[in-house]
Amino acid sequence: MDATTERRVRMVKRVFPTDPPRNVTVTQLSIADATVARFSACGAIWFYDKTRGFNSNDAGFFSHLESALSETLNDYPHYTGQLQWAKKEHVEGTNNPRYVGRPIITYGSPDDPGLELVIAEDNRELHTIVPSLAERSTSKQIWNASSLRQNEFLPSTNLAFSNLAEYMGLPGASAQLTSFKCGGFAFIHSWADRSRRFFDADAAKTTSTKNMRLTAIFNPGLLDAHAGLDPRSTEPDAKRIHRARSLPMHRYDWWATGAPGYPSWATTSSNATKPPPDELSCTQLSPSTDPPWPTWDLGASVEHMQIRFSKAEVGKMKDAAMNTLPSNLQGQKVSRQDALLAHLWILVNRARKLENLQDQVFMDISLGIRNRVSPPLPDSFIGSPLLLAYVTKTGADAATAAIGAVAGSIRQLLSQFTPQAVSDYLYDAAHEVSPQRLWQSFLGSRHVLATSWARSQAYEVDFCGTGLARYVQTQMPLMDGLLQLMDIAETGDFDVSLALKKDTMEQLLSDPMLRAYNRP
Repeated sequence: MDATTERRVRMVKRVFPTDPPRNVTVTQLSIADATVARFSACGAIWFYDKTRGFNSNDAGFFSHLESALSETLNDYPHYTGQLQWAKKEHVEGTNNPRYVGRPIITYGSPDDPGLELVIAEDNRELHTIVPSLAERSTSKQIWNASSLRQNEFLPSTNLAFSNLAEYMGLPGASAQLTSFKCGGFAFIHSWADRSRRFFDADAAKTTSTKNMRLTAIFNPGLLDAHAGLDPRSTEPDAKRIHRARSLPMHRYDWWATGAPGYPSWATTSSNATKPPPDELSCTQLSPSTDPPWPTWDLGASVEHMQIRFSKAEVGKMKDAAMNTLPSNLQGQKVSRQDALLAHLWILVNRARKLENLQDQVFMDISLGIRNRVSPPLPDSFIGSPLLLAYVTKTGADAATAAIGAVAGSIRQLLSQFTPQAVSDYLYDAAHEVSPQRLWQSFLGSRHVLATSWARSQAYEVDFCGTGLARYVQTQMPLMDGLLQLMDIAETGDFDVSLALKKDTMEQLLSDPMLRAYNRP
């Protein structure tokens, strides 16, 4: 049976707050938001079983959820607004006069595009599509998720900034609700990467739990204030710029059309946030390096696996890491997550057969910065407060090192991003000609890009009295080197989502070292 007969779209509509803003608001998004504008949507799909009193096939089930969504948007009206690129007049009077490549959002207007909502039904049983929590901890600890066609549960609508050049009239966010024959359902919204709390808030609207009321803080200026920009300064502070550019962060240049292997498809999106040619011709660009395009086979067949690691297994990894810290890393307090990331990076480099490679390989790690500024931002802060940094070793070292050498290097990397370092980074990014020019990560045979959802309580989002989700899968494109971690409720277990070239994945899964810490 093909996908068109399994699934039917029942409704597509734009949703707005039940109590829309009375005035038009124009908000400049944060410096950090601007640096990640190129990122693909990185949300997640939540799958829920039918529970007592909640059956997705009941009349009125989805209209109830739609109403809850609209009510939730009262606290998140910017999700229904118009994303666009700033013009000069939008930054006049601000601390940072640069406007090229700076996103703004306008909301409270009759022309707001709204949030696109898709209601669909799928005539399959949920158990034929995704495994249960119990199965994932027993018989399906390793599960080939390539068969789960994520696009079936994602709205097909193009979003604003999907390719940076298109945005007017397009929604900045979308959501889809899918019912299944068994009465279970799936939910996704496209800005889960910007604010997972949006989902929690929507959950609060669908239950009678009064203490779940959440207050969103949409004020990008709170983060920008940590950049310490001085409107009276005529030249950037050279010391702060130097400190920022000394941090272990890639500076790959999207505009380097002469780089070996440069793909022609990158030109359109890059041109969308370049200054006018006459201005660009007399502008000195900041230092950068060519992206290593030849190391990324964009046409390769990629597999997506979900690998479950138990609490005990990860605990043994941490113990092994602490016991094998080299002398130069003694004193580093390795976490369970550090150890798991180290274990996985070693496995990937072994599977890529890099034992004899003397070139550098990289683990690029996404770091949240809410708690890395002083004073820290509240958890309810809305935006994309993150950056990407890297750990690097030669291929030979990364494939053969003891787990402590890698885990200690990861912890040492994280310790470098102090409030001052993050402030310097934001300061430097604010002075970029266009934040979208530089890419802080890469994929392919020399890179792994790791993102963590640990402590996000993704499985514990009780959307409408359903209890724990049956399964949560991060929304990720099938690209060689993508790695995402998620903890499973209060079990202490980790679910790893990994995408690798097919032959590399086969090598990794057959490596006895994969389950080396699962032995008695």
